[in-house]
Amino acid sequence: MAQPLDAQWLSEEVEEFQMKEEDVIYEDIEYIEEYVNSFDDQNDAEGASSATGEENRCATNFASIDDALDALQNSVWSIKPPERTGTMGRKLAHPRSVPIGLAKSAKSCAECLSLFLDADVIAMITEYTNEQIKAEQPNYSRERDANLTDETEIRALLGVLFIAGTVRDGRENVEYLFDSKMGTGLEAVYLTMTLIRYHFLVRNVRFDDPAAALDETEGDKLAPIREIYERIVSNCQKYVRPGRFLMLDEQTVKFNGKCDFRQFLTNVPGRAGFKFHLLADCETSYISNLEVCVPDNQNPYNLSYAPVDVAMRLTEPIQGKQKTVIMGPSFTSPELIKKLYASRTMVIGEVKKSYQDIPKAYVSNRGRSEHSILAAYHDTVTLVSYITRRKDVMLLMSSFTEADPEESGEPDENQKHAQLLQLVELYSQTKTTIGTIQQMCAIYDASRCTRRWPMAMFFNLMNLCAINAWCIYQLNHPQEEKISRRDFLVNMALELLRPQARKRLDQKTLPRTLKQRIAMFLGVSREEYETVPVLENRRDVRGRCYLCSRARNKTTRIVCHSCGKFTCGAHCAQLCRTCYMEEGTEDQ
Repeated sequence: MAQPLDAQWLSEEVEEFQMKEEDVIYEDIEYIEEYVNSFDDQNDAEGASSATGEENRCATNFASIDDALDALQNSVWSIKPPERTGTMGRKLAHPRSVPIGLAKSAKSCAECLSLFLDADVIAMITEYTNEQIKAEQPNYSRERDANLTDETEIRALLGVLFIAGTVRDGRENVEYLFDSKMGTGLEAVYLTMTLIRYHFLVRNVRFDDPAAALDETEGDKLAPIREIYERIVSNCQKYVRPGRFLMLDEQTVKFNGKCDFRQFLTNVPGRAGFKFHLLADCETSYISNLEVCVPDNQNPYNLSYAPVDVAMRLTEPIQGKQKTVIMGPSFTSPELIKKLYASRTMVIGEVKKSYQDIPKAYVSNRGRSEHSILAAYHDTVTLVSYITRRKDVMLLMSSFTEADPEESGEPDENQKHAQLLQLVELYSQTKTTIGTIQQMCAIYDASRCTRRWPMAMFFNLMNLCAINAWCIYQLNHPQEEKISRRDFLVNMALELLRPQARKRLDQKTLPRTLKQRIAMFLGVSREEYETVPVLENRRDVRGRCYLCSRARNKTTRIVCHSCGKFTCGAHCAQLCRTCYMEEGTEDQ
């Protein structure tokens, strides 16, 4: 099958097509296209000559007809490849994705997450949430119902959201998650905080100063979350050096609440939500840069969201580093490919069949065999038409090349075909990167049902930060067995919950049974969390046994000689002097 594929390559050595007078008369494009198809059908029907000669003759005629089409309706593309000079085409040693900076020392799951939701982010959320709580405190009759929060409790709240996503309970009633009687809840959740406290925190959590929110919103639509959002984006850019291939595409987030920059999306259930632009590493799915689409914003935040401008902004951190960006049909254009090529960044992108200035012979699959390839060139842009296994036409535009112009000579037909086939295979392997990230966000989703757009956007940022933390954890543990994303999220959530559970264990009003269960969850003994005060011995006085329940309410005169508490006969033992002294010696 190699001969037909190579034969269809448009070469300069193809014999010139001898146009007849009747062909010159009909200058209508549609007629010429029908003529091309009928010409191919006629060649396929003839079987007098040998198979090899027939294929070569058919390919020659097809190339000549395509040349005629180019001359009549399209003068942009050329059959001759341009001469590439400089170092853009050199085969350089591109490194794999590696953590850099503080990310190299992040070993545990919570440490990996703290690179993105760092101490500054948690401190800002805590500060602004406390400001909102202070404004709500007059509405509560009891002070304990509106206590201020701290950073430990905010991390525990994030842990509850993450662990709820692992059981896919994000859109369900949260009361099932905190249930401790019917057995439907998660023990780690209701041992950390109560359901009432969870609802209180979720209602009052804020990401900017509530007093200045109205004034700032008039100048910036993204003001209620701008500070947190920019901090997270900065953290995503500086902790991992991405690999050679990156994917640029859109991510959509469903939201039906009220928002000034909510958009109507055709491919999202509900047809409304937010649009994120992501730049992710194709090897590890690490999100190295992201941007939320906020059209018609106020200056200086009024940005252009044309595909070329968005791509140039997102790829700015990697420009000049010989990276290759894979793009979807909404971003690919010759103008963008030329701009990125000038900044030493290569592009592989798919274009729609309806794109302007595409030769019709490259769009049609009639008369072409499976896996056949046609190519055309315009400056640094290569147009590739590939017939897939399902007989569909895949159109690619690219500036990607592996050849070194200084070391290799003029490539022959087999080398050209191999290079183009490699380009098609590379795009097929990497084009699902952003789709995979969006699928991961949907499977283990930390978001909850909300009508507040800052919360909905922060939930999506939490999902993206969790994916990045998982990627760094895998990069820092290459020798260990690969951990599943669900196990990573569970371990990360438990690490966030345990400090708050240990803090709750010190509460004096907590029931004894609940204290015991928290101690079992934390793996601590009773002596570590329960300190028994030493009282003076009170003789000839009756008191209630501190170990008996209230229902029994048994009084006694017996007092413990160690702590001085009243203890009934059922909860104490008598020792002789010898045994008591021996036991005391062993304890020492």
